[in-house]
Amino acid sequence: MKRPTRLVLGWVLGALGGWGVAIVILLFLLLLMTLGALVSSQDNAVPFTSPATIEPIPPQLLQIYHAAGAKYHVPWTILAGINRVETDFGRALSVSSADAIGWMQFEPATWAAYSVDADGDGNADPYSPIDAIFTAAHYLAATGVTKHPDQAVLAYNHSTDYAREVLQLAVVYQAWNPLSPEWVWPVADRNDPILGVNGSDGQPESVQIRCSAGVSVRAIHTGTVTAATGTGVTLDIGNGLTVIEQGLRPDVSRGQVVDAGETLGTAATGGVSAALEEQGNPLSPTRANLAPTPPLVIAPPPSPAS
Repeated sequence: MKRPTRLVLGWVLGALGGWGVAIVILLFLLLLMTLGALVSSQDNAVPFTSPATIEPIPPQLLQIYHAAGAKYHVPWTILAGINRVETDFGRALSVSSADAIGWMQFEPATWAAYSVDADGDGNADPYSPIDAIFTAAHYLAATGVTKHPDQAVLAYNHSTDYAREVLQLAVVYQAWNPLSPEWVWPVADRNDPILGVNGSDGQPESVQIRCSAGVSVRAIHTGTVTAATGTGVTLDIGNGLTVIEQGLRPDVSRGQVVDAGETLGTAATGGVSAALEEQGNPLSPTRANLAPTPPLVIAPPPSPAS
């Protein structure tokens, strides 16, 4: 079989001549480039690795998320979730393997198409948190985040795990609005922690968290125990806010003051839930009565990579 194949190949190359061979090679190279582009288009702006942990939102960024979200009708919590996963709220500003840059990790072509000079200094700078977050809101609005948040986040980064993590973070931020270092994740197991969300009228009321029965359940915020039933604990954390943690066997009693992270009891089954309420109603992001936002501090851009 090898000899006839070689004869046919030699005949074809002879018939094509030198220019024909060059054309064949060129077509082959174009095919490789096309395949490479297709693969590249499916790459993430920043490859998604491990799930992001739940941590407080830096308060100096909160007003930027709210302002950008209001201007472009984008949920501010999704902006916060993207910022957390992409650059750890601006703490990891290295250039990605896809050349994505800045606070919200935009590829240069996308930045050029959607960039916004939101801080008014005459330069749309991806290393300015204001410009970057407003640009992200501009892009998400253009990709239909209001009607299809999952698709819009997938357009931002093509990993389904990434989109899932961003949207889970957004739900937690909307339900708890953790704005200060006083907030603590209620269980130690952070491996795919969120089971689901209970809510009404589009507002999340509680976040369900996966954990093993018998593990310690911690207070997510410092407060005074106002109720300790057979299945849950209610904390008054001040400023008209109440934390309710359920699905546990309490080890605390009414009137006891507990610190954030202090053990409230043990998980009764395979999950617990935590909710934040304001004067008996689910806390709305527009009515958050938590720590005041300090003056905005903009971090200087990193030195250009050598």
